[in-house]
Amino acid sequence: MLVWLSLDTWLILSLSIGYLVLLFFIAFWAQKKHKSWKNKSWIYSLSLGVSCSSWAFYGTISQAASTGQWIAPIYIGTITCFILGWPILLKLLRVSKKLNLTSVADFIACRFDKAPQIAAVVSIIALLGTLPYIALQLRAVSHSFDLVTGSFQSGSTTTLMVTVVLIIFSILFGARHAEANKQNTGLLVAIAFSSIVKLAAILCVGLFVTFGLFDGFESILSQAPNVIEPSTSDNSYLVVSQLMIGFLTIFVTPQLYHMIVIENDSEKQLNSARWGYPLYLILINIFVLPIAIAGLVTFPGGGISADTFMLTIPLFHQQAWISIFVYIGGLAAATSMVIVAAIVLSTLITTEIVSPIILKLRFLTSRYSNPTQQLSGVLLFVRRLSIAAILVLSLLFDYIFNQSSELASIGLLSFVLLAQTAPAVLSALYWKNASSKGAMWGLIVGSTLWTYCLLLPTLWPNANWVNNGLFNIEWLNPTALFGITSFDFISHGLFLSLLGNSAVLYLHSIYTKRSLGENLQANQFVRGYSKDKNKHHHEYQITFADLIDLLNRFIDEDAVNRLKQLIPNNTNLQGKAPAYLVDFTQMTLASVLGSASTKLVMSAVSEADDTRGETLEQVANIVDEANQIFEFNRELLQAGVENIEQGISVVDADMKLVAWNSRYKDLLAFPDGYLKSGMHIGELIEFNVQRNMILGEDTKALIEKRLEYMRQGNDHYYQRTLPSGIVLEIRGQAMPGGGFVSTFSDITRHIESEKALQKANETLEQRVTERTQELEIAIAEAEAANSSKTRFLAAASHDLMQPFNALSLFNSMLQHKTQHTDLEELATNIDGALQSAEGLLNDLVEISKLDSGVQRVDLQTFKLNDILIPLNNEFSALSKQAGIEFKFVKSSITVTTDKQLLRRILQNFLANAIRYAPAIKEQFPNRQVKIVFGVKRVANSARIMIVDNGPGIPKGKLLTIFKEFERLDINQERPGLGLGLAICERISAILDLPIEVKSKLQQGANFSITLPIAEPNTLHETNEVKLPELAKQSFNGLTAAIIDNDPLIVTALSQQLTLWGFDVIASGDKDNFVNKISEHKDSAVSVIIADYHLDNGETGTDTINELKSRIGWQGLAIICSADPSDTLRQTCIDNEFGYIRKPVKAHALKRLLKSQLLER
Repeated sequence: MLVWLSLDTWLILSLSIGYLVLLFFIAFWAQKKHKSWKNKSWIYSLSLGVSCSSWAFYGTISQAASTGQWIAPIYIGTITCFILGWPILLKLLRVSKKLNLTSVADFIACRFDKAPQIAAVVSIIALLGTLPYIALQLRAVSHSFDLVTGSFQSGSTTTLMVTVVLIIFSILFGARHAEANKQNTGLLVAIAFSSIVKLAAILCVGLFVTFGLFDGFESILSQAPNVIEPSTSDNSYLVVSQLMIGFLTIFVTPQLYHMIVIENDSEKQLNSARWGYPLYLILINIFVLPIAIAGLVTFPGGGISADTFMLTIPLFHQQAWISIFVYIGGLAAATSMVIVAAIVLSTLITTEIVSPIILKLRFLTSRYSNPTQQLSGVLLFVRRLSIAAILVLSLLFDYIFNQSSELASIGLLSFVLLAQTAPAVLSALYWKNASSKGAMWGLIVGSTLWTYCLLLPTLWPNANWVNNGLFNIEWLNPTALFGITSFDFISHGLFLSLLGNSAVLYLHSIYTKRSLGENLQANQFVRGYSKDKNKHHHEYQITFADLIDLLNRFIDEDAVNRLKQLIPNNTNLQGKAPAYLVDFTQMTLASVLGSASTKLVMSAVSEADDTRGETLEQVANIVDEANQIFEFNRELLQAGVENIEQGISVVDADMKLVAWNSRYKDLLAFPDGYLKSGMHIGELIEFNVQRNMILGEDTKALIEKRLEYMRQGNDHYYQRTLPSGIVLEIRGQAMPGGGFVSTFSDITRHIESEKALQKANETLEQRVTERTQELEIAIAEAEAANSSKTRFLAAASHDLMQPFNALSLFNSMLQHKTQHTDLEELATNIDGALQSAEGLLNDLVEISKLDSGVQRVDLQTFKLNDILIPLNNEFSALSKQAGIEFKFVKSSITVTTDKQLLRRILQNFLANAIRYAPAIKEQFPNRQVKIVFGVKRVANSARIMIVDNGPGIPKGKLLTIFKEFERLDINQERPGLGLGLAICERISAILDLPIEVKSKLQQGANFSITLPIAEPNTLHETNEVKLPELAKQSFNGLTAAIIDNDPLIVTALSQQLTLWGFDVIASGDKDNFVNKISEHKDSAVSVIIADYHLDNGETGTDTINELKSRIGWQGLAIICSADPSDTLRQTCIDNEFGYIRKPVKAHALKRLLKSQLLER
């Protein structure tokens, strides 16, 4: 693990959720203030940045690192489309707006006689083409999260978490209500904000790299020849294919079509985006190549993926804030695309696939009394379910897909499939003879070739049929179909699929007959719509006979007679009719059919020169079908209005009520049957005044004031409290051409919440005081609990060590008495078992002490050799016994830390190396096990390393070995609880010194700890004091006194001292002990060995001090206790007492007695 790749997980998680919440509130706020943001062209241009997803943020860096391209060809294609292909986008916008088209599928289906089959196929292509790209976003977010937090083991868990979060936020953004409004100002502003965030992030890291790490563009670009290898293969086809993808997908990608068309308010916005969006793309790519070069220079050898340079470069140079900003930028890039794509695709699936099925089956009508209301609920549920399903399918795609694939390959794969709709879109706009069957089969053939040539080889790259061709036919090889081998993988799939798609579309269209409906729609699409609204109708190429037939078919004989009166006598009825007669006929038809249907009918007759076989009867059928569609749409509109949460009323230019919904009736409590179409709005206002819903003295003035306000077309907003207590929010908006639409929303709960909030603010100070008191009580309880824990540790360590102390002394005597007997080996084994048990107990006590926070740190400045050399002496001997080659490297480095705690860490590392390294001989009997112990200087730090060539540690265990009670499967027979590394980890945290472990199976392990180097002049030299050689004399004639409240300890210690030649006085009670010493008539007591914790709260130090004050005793005092606290040690120092910790080692006690008694 790379230590520098590590930021706090909870910080990054909080920032991620915080950013998404902020994005939601920006959208919510902008939706409320939509009028002030509606026509801002720069917002519209920035919203198109939704196309700059995580591939633009990370994948382009990888592409630049391998190709040296400054701007990816796909973006050059996009820029070309906006600058040179702008007429295509403008025509697409005009047609879509004029016909109220809502998606790419709706656009293509509408052009080809509104065929639902085409809409379904395009929807499926859009879904399948976008799923891999959404999977790319999920992978990018999860990988970047794992990278910046160092959570390398999380993997799929992070991706799942990201998917769940994005499902929630996508539903919040686009599926909170049943109505799916065409325009969503909140979403538009939120996406524009995301575009600003990701642009700022990439500019930030770009400026840091270019001017912080290097001396500008010239300096960094001069490194390019050294790190970017020139391509040995011709990639011109790939460049061309990416240019095509960038050009085509800009107007066929579902989310981009939505942003370009649906969220557009005027052609002025698109005109501004013609230059604004390419400028945005240039800015976001300006630092791509410098960042790629800097990454290759910083991480040579390919050890770090180029996809991660944006994050790893700042992290490597310890600029964590830049990395966090870049991570948020990448999150913005991915989430904006995912949210918009999920919303658009869910709407696409609901409207183009699910809704037609439901309406066709009509199962709701027979089951529910109010089918339109139930249908709304079903469709809302379907939209939410679709969002979840889309993201879950994307997650599954990420699992199935080759995890080693780079971001660029997944993005291009998606784009090629989406590009299959481009021939249908372009032919819809520019080729009148394109047919629906040609478009349908073109889409199917293109998608099939994409699947065979691109998708399947990507999923199963090693399959036999991929390498050798289907049925082992070489020319059926999917990556070299028809023997074409000169193209790269992506270019091969793109060119063949688009060629097959276009060829089938063309051939099928020229050899099949189009329906009249297709001809009518083709006329509208190909002719297009301009801003010139004064285009005269006399351009219709219609004969006199055509006009007569039209009126005869659609009106009556009277209309025909009136037309004939205008036609001069002896006129050739097959001749072209003049403009005034065409206008007369058009106005007459419009009075019955409506202007839209009239235009369709006259266009069909005018364009029928090459299809004279099509009779007016067929035209009539089209009009009848149009009328049925109109009626159906009207019913759908009514269903939609009925299910809107707000009450709605529509008034025409004459101030007459023409439409309303049941919610309007319920909110204003109108009686059943009162509302009637055509009633004057003044009657409703007067009725509400009579019911005291509108208060005022002059009733007529109130009514006239409101009517005049509506006639003038003034928008209004106000709140009204009804007698029932309901608070209504009323908004009114004028309609083009006259009329007024009013909405009525029940905001009672909102008002009540505001009042509750105001009341809560008034009592806030009191509640803060109460919470502060509760917090103080909780803190006091926590401190008391911690104090209790500390006392428990001290008591537990004392009581648990007492039996071990006695056993140790008894066994020491047993070893002495069984020397050179058959029981000597038994005594030795008992001693080993006692040492193991004592070690386990010491580990438990020590880790409890570290966790309780009572461990003190004694910072000292010293030379590392002061602890390294003793450790070398100790462990080189142990290594020699184990047959291990032990190499030690001295160091003159000076550091500042706690010497004893550092020694404890190194001691654990060395002990583990000696314990586990020999196990490698089970697999490699001839390998010489080696351990290297030394120091490596790294910048201003010293890294102490213990390296072995043993069996190593599995990758999955590198983190868990530092947990309590975790042991490797190697040498499990050796005693231990698995606390050693847990203790090391806690000590390193206290000392603020990083521990690192690297390992490869069967190659060994490397444990290290890094310390800052101290200045040598801060070193305080200490003279080593050597104890004089202990005298070989015995203790005959000396008297020793023992006081301990454990009879077993008293017995064991008395026997041991007697064995050494002492006369012993022993007691477990303080008063009895003091009396015995005071009454001792023989020679003075030479030494007192006292336990610290005695009965009744007495202590050994108090007992000895009492003897000093009562009889003036001046002998050697030794405190023998299992209490390891620093307080006890300081007490012994202050009183000039000796200290030995239980369990007592016989040889340690004897050495202490000899050294102290000799000095005296």
